[in-house]
Amino acid sequence: MIILGIIAMISIAPAVELEPGKTAYVIHDGQPLLAEKDPDSNKIDKLKTHHAYTIIQISGKWVQLKSDSASGWVYQGNLSAEEPPDVNNSVFSTQASVATNNAAARGLDDDAKVYADRKNEPEAANDVGWMENQNASITDDDVQAYMKGHKLGEYSGSK
Repeated sequence: MIILGIIAMISIAPAVELEPGKTAYVIHDGQPLLAEKDPDSNKIDKLKTHHAYTIIQISGKWVQLKSDSASGWVYQGNLSAEEPPDVNNSVFSTQASVATNNAAARGLDDDAKVYADRKNEPEAANDVGWMENQNASITDDDVQAYMKGHKLGEYSGSK
């Protein structure tokens, strides 16, 4: 019972929050620093993960940061008060061999097609090709338009 109480206390420990004067980290490398609290405003810088940025102010769901060359706005959901880890700190192993990493970087298309042929599933090989074509046709602008159209993330209307 005591152990369950300790686990409960740890699990409800307050999260580190973003506050003016403290540092923040972007969770996506290349995160745009925007001129205004508007996802469609001018991009004035690209931010990097593992770099501490100073929080100037917080306005609703938007955080004004100071980068090395400018200050601007980032949607709060794209920031963390703690530096993202370089490695997986999970108790579960996710180690992969170099060969596995190379295969992942190459993609599954050839392997999936060979497997489909071996299992006499030619439609599966065609599906892989279709998915590759669909993926190649989606641009960053398409993703932004989808988010805007569905009011997701920084397009949620919270300013």
